Amino acid sequence: MINSEILREYDIRGIFQKSFTLEDVKKISYKLATIIKETNDQKIIIGHDGRASSLEIKNTLIENFLSFGIDVYDISLIPTPISYFANKYFQISNLIMITGSHNPKEYNGLKIIIDGKPFFGDQIKSLNEIVNCNKNDILGNLYFKSPIDPYTKEILNRFKEINKLKIVWDPGNGAISPIIHRIIRTIGGNNIILNRSIDSNFPNHHPDPTIKKNIIQISDYVKNHLFDLGISFDGDGDRVGIIDNNGELVYSDIILLLLVLDLHEEKKDITAVADVKCSKVLFDTLKDNGINILMSKTGHSLIKEMITSENADIAGEMSGHIFYKHQYYGYDDAIYASLKIINLLNKSDKKLSDIIKPYIKSSSSPEIKLHCDEKDKFQILGNIIDEIRTTYTSEVDIIDIDGVRVESKDFWFLIRASNTQNCLVFRLEHFNKDNFKKEINKLIKFLENYNLDISELTSFNNTI
Repeated sequence: MINSEILREYDIRGIFQKSFTLEDVKKISYKLATIIKETNDQKIIIGHDGRASSLEIKNTLIENFLSFGIDVYDISLIPTPISYFANKYFQISNLIMITGSHNPKEYNGLKIIIDGKPFFGDQIKSLNEIVNCNKNDILGNLYFKSPIDPYTKEILNRFKEINKLKIVWDPGNGAISPIIHRIIRTIGGNNIILNRSIDSNFPNHHPDPTIKKNIIQISDYVKNHLFDLGISFDGDGDRVGIIDNNGELVYSDIILLLLVLDLHEEKKDITAVADVKCSKVLFDTLKDNGINILMSKTGHSLIKEMITSENADIAGEMSGHIFYKHQYYGYDDAIYASLKIINLLNKSDKKLSDIIKPYIKSSSSPEIKLHCDEKDKFQILGNIIDEIRTTYTSEVDIIDIDGVRVESKDFWFLIRASNTQNCLVFRLEHFNKDNFKKEINKLIKFLENYNLDISELTSFNNTI
């Protein structure tokens, strides 16, 4: 049996050789090979990030897929968005990307596409139900392919004359670094790269660009050297963090808001998707501009599914995933999104801080983790939702598409279960700045009654 703890909602993830072992990798490959053998395309692409365990996982996957007669296309060390591009470019409908994404260095995992569609949710959770895994007498073939040149050529053909800005890039010692080198050599302008080597220890900061403590270095560089923009990435390059000309982190929902409004100038009848963690400012502003904006559960696979079902043009998450379907492929590509931001700023005579100023209408928290035991996570959330339904009266709307989002005219807050870490996720936005801290104190007292580590929330409260 595969350890059920690593079978998450939209990918497979755990601590390598603890919760996520090579034996798990072997069993996963057997079961996925069995599924692939029932499709019309008995080939698979395998790529990996720069984590220390990724090569060992890749070699185990390759050996086992070959033994099932599945042809393997090894695309080597690559950012996640380029693995998705390879899926399209090579017209091979199955893919495994080995990555721990934004998790700490001891983690690793698998992002999976089967038969051209994200493999997630019940598909992942039901892998242990597959029992008849029979190897082939004839082995599959191993090929080596690189999608980097065609990807870079296609991306850069889409962006012309975007070279007037001073930009600091921070790949964060992740897999995206070599691609950023290629990008800046072509677009020109004044570009500096920090933390440019791929290093599985992430020696300079944790590889999550949407958390303020992880962008201190790039923020200081922007401020001290008077740069226009900072662009930071997570470990596998599918999440982007944007730092404005004042060195301030711009929350990803505001970045999404700007990108949707920018796209609306090009195409009037657009549909956009934002996850449940995004600001009410985003939803209200886009509605006021006549844009069809939909709220989604959090998770890259879930949003991709909604993009397809709703024929959406653009989507994004508070966590920094940005998806373009209009004139692109519909997957989350932090490089493409960052070039869209650069293009937006090149068209404007304003600084980024001035562009976002009209949309900073509230006080809001970042995503805050409330840590708990994995086995208790969903039970705790269920109990919280039950208490909220009895505590909050008719003057609020309760949205339960993903955890619970409580909305009133003055504020909203969200509590949901993370699908990648052992925690609940909390966010609060208040439109009366004087009452922001009061509401946090009220919610701290509420959450103290549950078996949660709320130290991250109380620490945030102490800083405001």
